[in-house]
Amino acid sequence: MLAALPSCGDNSPSGPGPQKPDGGGSGSQHEDAGLDGPGADPHLILHYAFEDSATAVTDSSSRQKDGTLNAVSGWTADGRVGRALAMTGGNPANVFVSMPDGVLTDVDDFTIAFWVKMNTVADWARVYDFGNGLADPQNRFMYFTPAGFSGVPAQRGTMASSYGGAASNELVALSPTILPTGAWKHVAIVGTSGARTIYVDGYPALKVENGPMVPPREMEPMGNASWLGKGRFPDPGLDGTLDEFMIYDRALTQAEVADLAWPGMDYSYWRFDEGTGGAAKDSSDRNIPTALGTGVTWKPGRLGMALDFPGGAAGATGPTVTLATNPLANCTTELSVSAWIKLDAVQNWARVFDFGTGDTRFIYLAPSDGAGMHFAMVSEHGLFDLVAPAPVAADGNWHHVAATVAADGTVNLYIDGANVKTGSSPMVKPSDFATMSDLWLGKSRFNDPYLDGAIDELRIGCRALTADEIMTLSRR
Repeated sequence: MLAALPSCGDNSPSGPGPQKPDGGGSGSQHEDAGLDGPGADPHLILHYAFEDSATAVTDSSSRQKDGTLNAVSGWTADGRVGRALAMTGGNPANVFVSMPDGVLTDVDDFTIAFWVKMNTVADWARVYDFGNGLADPQNRFMYFTPAGFSGVPAQRGTMASSYGGAASNELVALSPTILPTGAWKHVAIVGTSGARTIYVDGYPALKVENGPMVPPREMEPMGNASWLGKGRFPDPGLDGTLDEFMIYDRALTQAEVADLAWPGMDYSYWRFDEGTGGAAKDSSDRNIPTALGTGVTWKPGRLGMALDFPGGAAGATGPTVTLATNPLANCTTELSVSAWIKLDAVQNWARVFDFGTGDTRFIYLAPSDGAGMHFAMVSEHGLFDLVAPAPVAADGNWHHVAATVAADGTVNLYIDGANVKTGSSPMVKPSDFATMSDLWLGKSRFNDPYLDGAIDELRIGCRALTADEIMTLSRR
């Protein structure tokens, strides 16, 4: 909890290093060299991979700052990468790791990153809580909670705090969204001076600048009052599974954080950051080859670079991006598609994407049909259309768009994080689109104009993202 409520250098640009191959969970990670050992980032100062079985929690970085687990019953084989630590809530916490002294010695800029799969989201439960255990004004602590409160009126969401001995010297970063339960999520907190950025799945969900400067080094000595899964106040323990907990003594870039948040087989993710050439990379283990057609170019994007589509008249051969394999092939009952788009002009019926086979099986999203943003699914089982009250504006700004289909047939459309339309598709289901041959961005299968605008940060997967997850991806 917030202490105010009473309870609560010059670093080199070397990369964070790829993640080790998967031993379990929901999909493999990068298959290059591991995070530790030769070639590892020298700024990785703590790495708990949670591959242990006793009370010692091994730090596989070069600094060997091992933690101590209070209950060996917390070990589980069901990790994001191999084994993990399953925490089971409780107040006081049932399962937690006590941290040693010296982890944060001389650390100013930092990145703390981890994978977490929540079972329940209890207010003020901690992923980590590091501090010196002293009284104010010498009291120092920093923590991350999946559900904290701040502001007037109070706003609930994921929160990172650094407390410097008084309420007036506390840096609070609060993203007004909650992590989902039952799904692995990657979270990173990046800090420099009085700034904090919270990343979720590699996306910057929140940035706070010009706050109080409470550097991590002031948490030391932290050995008697620092934990994973437990807080310093009478708050619940974390109820969820924790994996791949890492601390760097530098601020990672957004691209480096996105590498740590590699989605495995969870979803396909096109960052469109190449900036040159005729191909775009699917930054996932799905690795769908993606080819840029004539006329598609690169431009500055919402994050990094983006694809730019110059438009084209109906019936002409216009700018198209083609996917080599179907990103919805493994979807059965759920799906999600989300992207940032920036329209240069509103072309009715132009497509963000259009996937299908001929005119008998297809799924598409059009920013405008003349009345509103239009999402459609057509198969041998029927026809489903859902139209938002308004189209996506061509106003010179980036707008986030998303469509989700849930297991019960509920379909939601989102623009800039707001749920703009809900419908029900009892007949047409994601499994209808397991086989498709025409997989296009920017092009319609009918006699419609081509997209005139840019696409960035495209994510396509077989789980219906929650409203909070969509809001997180739409944050500016």
